[in-house]
Amino acid sequence: MTTADPNREPDSTAVAQPTLHGGLNDGCRVLLIRHGRSADVVPGSPESSDPPLHAEGERQALALGLRLKDARIDAVYSSHLKRAHDTAWQVALHHGLDVVVHEDLEEIRLGDWANGEFRRRAASKDGEFLRWAATGRWDGIPNAESDDEFRQRIAGRVARLADRHAGGCIAVVCHGGAINAYLAHALGTHRSLWMMVENTSITTVRVDDGVTLLTLNDCHHIYDLVTELR
Repeated sequence: MTTADPNREPDSTAVAQPTLHGGLNDGCRVLLIRHGRSADVVPGSPESSDPPLHAEGERQALALGLRLKDARIDAVYSSHLKRAHDTAWQVALHHGLDVVVHEDLEEIRLGDWANGEFRRRAASKDGEFLRWAATGRWDGIPNAESDDEFRQRIAGRVARLADRHAGGCIAVVCHGGAINAYLAHALGTHRSLWMMVENTSITTVRVDDGVTLLTLNDCHHIYDLVTELR
């Protein structure tokens, strides 16, 4: 029988390799989830400030809940807006949890472009909108929240929730702009509008002394982004 030489340096195959799978250690794993597709609304109508889920969004939320039903989730949080809350409920019901609402998880506060005006301008390819969109930041919308204010609002809330659940895993259901802003803050990017966020996609981070990005825009419960090119 051959015995190992205790004085010999281990080769690379004897050293444990890092992996994303396994324990949470002292950090908190945060699932940042965008709500399902929201209903089509008429800009300026009463529904435009807080549209519910579209029928397709309801199907997406159902698929999300089934995807996560066997996952470890210690708490479910959402913004107060219907599309986020109703998506979060589909996750919470499989775990016997309530949805805890925090209004500061809501989408960017759009000032003069609220109540469907932002969507209207985007759909019509409004010149002022296109010039603004090219900047990649939220600054410049009349009477809206600034880019830095938005980042600090979202990052601060997620940090407090993660600290409350150290060693665990939580679902935070919010909005595409909010997820963009959070990651821009964590990664230190200039642009806050730097990626598309699919409805009900899951972006996973580990929050401890810093933020580690583990998965980005995972929407495998509704389609496979890698193989189902459209």
